[in-house]
Amino acid sequence: MEKPKIALISSTRAVFASMDAAFKIVFPEAEIVQILDETLLILFRQDGGLSVRSRRKALQMALSAQDAGVDGVLVTCSSLSPAVDELRSFLTVPIVKIDEPMIEYAVQKAESLALVASAETVLKSVGPFVQKKAEQFGRRVSLRPVILADSWPLLQKDPVSFYKAVGEACTRAARECQGVVITQVSMAPGRDYASPEVRDRVFAAPEYAVRALREILTKR
Repeated sequence: MEKPKIALISSTRAVFASMDAAFKIVFPEAEIVQILDETLLILFRQDGGLSVRSRRKALQMALSAQDAGVDGVLVTCSSLSPAVDELRSFLTVPIVKIDEPMIEYAVQKAESLALVASAETVLKSVGPFVQKKAEQFGRRVSLRPVILADSWPLLQKDPVSFYKAVGEACTRAARECQGVVITQVSMAPGRDYASPEVRDRVFAAPEYAVRALREILTKR
């Protein structure tokens, strides 16, 4: 495909920089269409995670992307990942979960994983998904939650300090677990601030997901 058009469905603009960087490395020929609805974050808080209301919004966003003529859709919000399988029946274009390719890799590499997140509501979606993927690969994986709720406000005020806090948390977790999963794209740059000796055991989703989508489109 000469210049495929890819829609990114997001719940926060905080993912834009990480996704742009991943596309430049893995899929530079793609044209990106941003579909953003930050009210999803409000619904996640009000409903305690993924709900009928946020599922409905995700479907509306995916259909809008398809109507615009995109070649593929990438859902960048890990809290929406469980809804993606439901969305597929409404779409004729490929749709990829942001965290699925990374998690498939991580569960095959580690038997103990730390899940780094900004809130417990994120782990309500990610935790069961990791266990489901481990079962699919015939693996047993123990999970350790690492919640950085106190550091989250720094993302708007002082992003570098926020990413350093994520990197430090990943470094500590990697000393106790075989692998560390950064569960949110908005936190992904924190991997670069993890200690070099553990960084190869810290997993961030953007490049894995973009590579998976590129492979799907190449085969079509």
